[in-house]
Amino acid sequence: MTLRWDGNAERTLHSLADMVPATLRELASAAARDESELVASDRESDEVMTEDVVRGWIRTTPPEQRNGLVAVIDSLGFDVEIFAEDLQSADGWDDDGGEDDSEAR
Repeated sequence: MTLRWDGNAERTLHSLADMVPATLRELASAAARDESELVASDRESDEVMTEDVVRGWIRTTPPEQRNGLVAVIDSLGFDVEIFAEDLQSADGWDDDGGEDDSEAR
């Protein structure tokens, strides 16, 4: 199923992708696009919205690099608090059975 993309969602994806080095931009954009569509599907929508894009971008960013996203999200005009849980989650990034020390900090 192909999802519709809200115009603002497209612009948000382009704004985020423009911050990535040119050599990685296409790969980062494609990964975030796929993840954004998963986020929209998870909320049972047939349209990708801006918050889906931000969540998709967060999820495709390694956890150790997410602190830098706080200022980026804020600069795009979003309330960072909305994404606090996403920013702190390491789902899909855990090592093979290793302990997660990020919660000990």
